[in-house]
Amino acid sequence: MTTPIVGTDEAGVAQSATCIRAGGTLVYPTETVYGIGGDALDAGVMECIRTLKGSDADKPMLVLTDEWARVSDWFAEVSEALRRLMVHQSALPITHLVTASEKAPEALVGPEGMIGVRRTTDLFCRALIEATDTPLLSTSANVSGESSQALFEDLDPAILEGVDLAVDAGRPLTGVASTIVRVDGNGIQIVRVGAVDAQTIHKIVG
Repeated sequence: MTTPIVGTDEAGVAQSATCIRAGGTLVYPTETVYGIGGDALDAGVMECIRTLKGSDADKPMLVLTDEWARVSDWFAEVSEALRRLMVHQSALPITHLVTASEKAPEALVGPEGMIGVRRTTDLFCRALIEATDTPLLSTSANVSGESSQALFEDLDPAILEGVDLAVDAGRPLTGVASTIVRVDGNGIQIVRVGAVDAQTIHKIVG
C-alpha cells in the first residue's frame, strides 16, 4: 500500500496531528476498534469519509474528546443522568447521544437533533486530540455494512488506500464496540449494548 503507516508513539502522534491540521483523514486505533477520522470541525473531512465508506449522507458520525470541557457547550443541557455518566471515574466506552445546542457543529448533528460524543480513554487518541486542540471525528474503519476490525492487518485495503495516513497500534484492540446511550432530559435509553452492559449503565445513573 502507498498510504504511510505510523505507530502510536510520540512520532506517530506528531505525524497524525500534522495530517489532521492539513485537513487529512486517517485510520487509527481507539479503545474499541479501528476508526477513520480527522478534524471534527471540518465538514469536508466528514464528506470524504462518507464517500470512502459508502455511507448514507444523513448518518451522523460520533466525536471523540479527551475532556468533556472541550465539547460541553455542544449540549443543549446536561441532565443529572448525563452528568453522572460523564463524571464516572471508570471512563467506560460509552457513546452519549445528547440533544445538540445551537453551538454544536451542524454537520455533526443527526436528523433528530442529537450529537454523539465519547470521552476516549485511548492514550493515542487523547494525545492526538490534545496535540491538535480539536475533537476527533470517529467512525468504524470499514466499508458501510461490513464488520469493524480489531487488528490492523484485517483492515480493508481499500479503506487504507483511501486515507492520508494509517496508524498501527501494533496490538489487537478489544474489538467490542462502545455502548450507545441516548440521554434525553433525565431519562436514558440504551440504543446499542456494547462494551458496557445495561446493568452497569443503570447502576451509574441510579
